[in-house]
Amino acid sequence: MANIIYSPPPSLAGFLVDESFVSLAVGPLGSTKTTAAIMKIAYHAKQMAACTDGIRRSRVVWVRNTREQLRDTSIPDFLKWFPDGIAGSYAKTDYNFLLKFDDVECQVMWRGLDDANDVKRLLSLQLSFGVLDEFREINPQIFDALQGRLGRYPDKMLVPPRPEWGVNHKGEPIGGCVTDDGRPNHRLWGASNPPDMDTFWEEYLSNPPDNCTPYFQPGGLSPDADWTQWLVSDYYETLAQGKTEAWIDIYINAKFGKSLAGRPVFPSFDAAYHVAKGPLKAIQSVERPLIIGFDFGLNPSVTINQLDMQGRLLTLDALTSSGMGVTRFVQTILKPLLATKYPMLPLIVVGDPAGTQRAQTDERSCFDILRAEGFKVISARTNSIVARIAAVDVFLGRQIDGGPGWLIDPGCKVLIHAMRGGYRYKTKRSGEVELQPEKNDASHISDAQQYACLHANGGVHGSLLEQPRRAMVKAPSLGWT
Repeated sequence: MANIIYSPPPSLAGFLVDESFVSLAVGPLGSTKTTAAIMKIAYHAKQMAACTDGIRRSRVVWVRNTREQLRDTSIPDFLKWFPDGIAGSYAKTDYNFLLKFDDVECQVMWRGLDDANDVKRLLSLQLSFGVLDEFREINPQIFDALQGRLGRYPDKMLVPPRPEWGVNHKGEPIGGCVTDDGRPNHRLWGASNPPDMDTFWEEYLSNPPDNCTPYFQPGGLSPDADWTQWLVSDYYETLAQGKTEAWIDIYINAKFGKSLAGRPVFPSFDAAYHVAKGPLKAIQSVERPLIIGFDFGLNPSVTINQLDMQGRLLTLDALTSSGMGVTRFVQTILKPLLATKYPMLPLIVVGDPAGTQRAQTDERSCFDILRAEGFKVISARTNSIVARIAAVDVFLGRQIDGGPGWLIDPGCKVLIHAMRGGYRYKTKRSGEVELQPEKNDASHISDAQQYACLHANGGVHGSLLEQPRRAMVKAPSLGWT
């Protein structure tokens, strides 16, 4: 086989050589994701330890929903890089290709697997690697089942243990599906356009497990798009004509699709714009106190914010809980974080005005509890949902020095999820949208941020509960001229 020269765009270079158990590339149409996924087969196959006869053997299954999609897209893309009869042999009737180069032999198997009923078709496969093409369309049960079939080829009979590889955590000699230095070499990767919000894949990409690394490419119209030299001129500009905004967001701008469960409360939120590229740091200033938005109830939630010297709102942390009282939340979650991450910084808590209501059990209000814990508390100036949402929209639309007027630390995952559409107006069966945001897991952290934005946008409003009100004394008019 003639040497193949392949240079991935920088946005996919990390994906190509990533050695996580699961690695997933997300990008717009035409961003060469599929090509990178194809080349990743050769990359990992070359890393496989040699069998006793000196051949590096591996086996990979490439999954799409249907055989038609494989025949029309995936297989032609593969054969463009690895031609039949040159890079190996293609068994067309079996949808199998034996890839050969250097000392490598990798069996590539294409399979159309559409739903949970196709899981049984995976159960007999002994594989090294798995590839999910347009994984957003793949049933999660297939994704789960496929993981259990990896690392089974080659086995220890083909690649016997070597003394220098040592033993695994069970004390067993290492061999089989490993690299030259004895590291596990079973991998699962995929490439796709962005999935819709509130789906398994959106949640998996947004909160990946430790053994998964997602890679997000920029949008096709972004100045950071680093693959357009391989496309026809004005490819994305032409593609956008006549398309809906929702279609353009997914296939050109590489954004998650709109939630099918409802309409986002904050459609102007843009994670690429409003989420900081790296961790944010609090400013050490007595004139810039931390603003802690607090939502009470059995799911206490807070956001920790600060206005910086430029007037930008920085959201530094977002904390939430489930089935926990305010006292326990403050003592076990909030105060330890403040003590370790924000020691000695001045702060103020802004909460729901309903927090002044006393409980029937001990006649203490939520604000009483916070005061007893040493916090300075301000009651938000209003509980109107219209005013609260408007306060957040002010910061979403604000620009300072050409950049966002509100930046969120990337670690605030629960708030980012809510802003992207988890906090939403529920869609009725009739197709109409509810007038009030849905009460769900995302609403508590959203309410907390609204109280913080109300204060940050309007200064000190509401009542400072620690300060007693001055008595108003009516003076007689006698003697005034």
